[in-house]
Amino acid sequence: MGAIVVATTAAALIAPAEAGTRSTRSELSATVEQAGTLVTASARLRSSHPGRRMTLRIVERNHGRVVATRTKTVKASSRSWRRLRVSLRTQHAGSRVQLTARATRVSARRLVRLPPAAPAPPAPPPVTDPITTPVTSVACEAIDYTDPAQGVETFADEFDGSTLAATRWRVRDNTFLNHDKAWITKDAVSVHDGHLAITGRRLPQDQWRNNPNALYGTENMVRDYSTGYIDTIGRFSQRYGNFEVRAWVPSADTMSRGIWPAFWLRADHQPGEIDPMESYGAPTIRSFDPSSSYEWNSWADTAQGSTNEPVKLKTQGRANVGSDKIWQGWHTYGVNWSPTCLRYTYDGRTVATVLFDDPKTLPYFRGPTFADTFHLRLNMQVGSKYWGWADPAHTRPEFDFKIDWVRVHQGRDLLR
Repeated sequence: MGAIVVATTAAALIAPAEAGTRSTRSELSATVEQAGTLVTASARLRSSHPGRRMTLRIVERNHGRVVATRTKTVKASSRSWRRLRVSLRTQHAGSRVQLTARATRVSARRLVRLPPAAPAPPAPPPVTDPITTPVTSVACEAIDYTDPAQGVETFADEFDGSTLAATRWRVRDNTFLNHDKAWITKDAVSVHDGHLAITGRRLPQDQWRNNPNALYGTENMVRDYSTGYIDTIGRFSQRYGNFEVRAWVPSADTMSRGIWPAFWLRADHQPGEIDPMESYGAPTIRSFDPSSSYEWNSWADTAQGSTNEPVKLKTQGRANVGSDKIWQGWHTYGVNWSPTCLRYTYDGRTVATVLFDDPKTLPYFRGPTFADTFHLRLNMQVGSKYWGWADPAHTRPEFDFKIDWVRVHQGRDLLR
């Protein structure tokens, strides 16, 4: 298992493993003396079985109780080595920090503690639009329903078969939405190669569909693309928990105008929603290029809007993903919904936190919408008045919104 060396240098805890150690589970642990210490774990993992999950997890325990955890999980796509990295800032002094790696083979593992002279200041908030400035909460950060000590899995789909499970999902067909110009068809939804695909295609001939309730006041909307839409209405819903997907969005920085994939939750009996991820393609008709970022939202009432209301009905922000080009590979998008807050995550990292007791949003979050249960939705719209309508000069003729898996956890203390 290697050794743990405690010193006073910047890298105070270093515990490398022997290269090529064969193991399905390897662990290291160390005591961290100071609260606010940033603990970072990195590992190279490999599985001989493509499609098998590989996990790296840091858990902070104080007096035997789990107080914080961070997890990074990927699915092995081949037999090559994958590097995983995960960080956690300790909540208490004297905590025991445990690193666990699960895979067929583990190599070059190490646990590193970087002790500041004093508890480190909180990270700057993500870049957001003017609608909402998220508030970070240590109490909210400590809740993680994906930690087995705090939660249990209540819904999961790995899309390993060849068809979508009708017991989990509804597939919409022969319909449309008011905000875009795509035609929704079940033929745009498929399961293959270990993932779900929602495919957008330019139709060989534009189709006019009567739409008396069109958002922008027109009686007829031309539908020049087809797309797909699935949800769990009548199959699965819950209040609170961790909702997460691993997805590859098609909203590239060129030839993707109007492409609008989303993972979102909708209230079962109220007009509100929680949107862990909405992504937009480019080039847009705006000066801003949204292709390397994405938005998160929460709504009390999607029919009323929010920005001009004395009590806000919406919180919204743009997730800062650093230098990542989210359309170039797989990423994990999620929201951890507790009785006190919403914590939006990207690849296991918190990108925004919204507190329910914030005076600006207190009536909104304590109202009927967030007392309801929420179901899951995955869809891809094509075209919008704000970002621009899709057209052959700026939008490629076919594109896929790919989903590797969907997982939902519920808090043990919230199970009834």
